[in-house]
Amino acid sequence: MRNKINKYDIALIAAIVAVNVLILIYGAFNTADKGKKIAYVYSDNRLVGEYTLTEDYETEFKVEVDSGYNIVHIQDGSVWIQDATCPDKVCLHQGKISKDGEIIVCLPNRLMIQIEDNSETEDMTDIIVK
Repeated sequence: MRNKINKYDIALIAAIVAVNVLILIYGAFNTADKGKKIAYVYSDNRLVGEYTLTEDYETEFKVEVDSGYNIVHIQDGSVWIQDATCPDKVCLHQGKISKDGEIIVCLPNRLMIQIEDNSETEDMTDIIVK
């Protein structure tokens, strides 16, 4: 017996392609206002600054405490510690951060930088095809 493609098979394939195209279009238009990431800078457990990470924003600033200072650099949507007076320099070796949930911590100077995605709602779409 030979299997042939009938009109129902073609309709099913067309429906699957149409659903995928609609999902791609929805995703393209829906991501325009999402993904704004903010770097929150805390010193001595107090918020000292919040900076929106964009590709065209660049700044450098110094956060001073009694034990020393950290120089924070923001450029091209990433944040890193440029220089610090802490003895171990672990914060310098943590490198650049730019993704939601990433953190840089300098324990001797009591500094923390945390990246958060400020999207109000996160769309989770489940599609079940039976």
